Amino acid sequence: MHKGIIGFLIFLVFNYIILVFVVDYSSSDDSKNYKEELKTLKNRNQQLKSKNATMHLKITELKETNVGLKAKLKVEKQITTQIKTERDEKVDDIDGMDNNGLYGFFSNFKTDSINGQFRY
Repeated sequence: MHKGIIGFLIFLVFNYIILVFVVDYSSSDDSKNYKEELKTLKNRNQQLKSKNATMHLKITELKETNVGLKAKLKVEKQITTQIKTERDEKVDDIDGMDNNGLYGFFSNFKTDSINGQFRY
């Protein structure tokens, strides 16, 4: 029984030495690879942060431009609405004219109509 315990202890010491050897050597290679990969990822992260900051500035500029364009569009829409209203009023005026009024309007001839209501 004593030989079995000694043999088992020698087996455990041998396995421990092999385990330390494998873990230690593979660990140093993995550590180097890990450090290189970590360095690469840090550099890539910095590049992406730089691009992100640039894109953020561009987005801010585009938002400001968008606000300006919306304001201009609103003014143009008001002008368009005013022109349409004036056009509709002129069409309504023309619709109510008699022949003399129409002649005066389209010929741009400045005279009083027969009943004196229209002057162009």
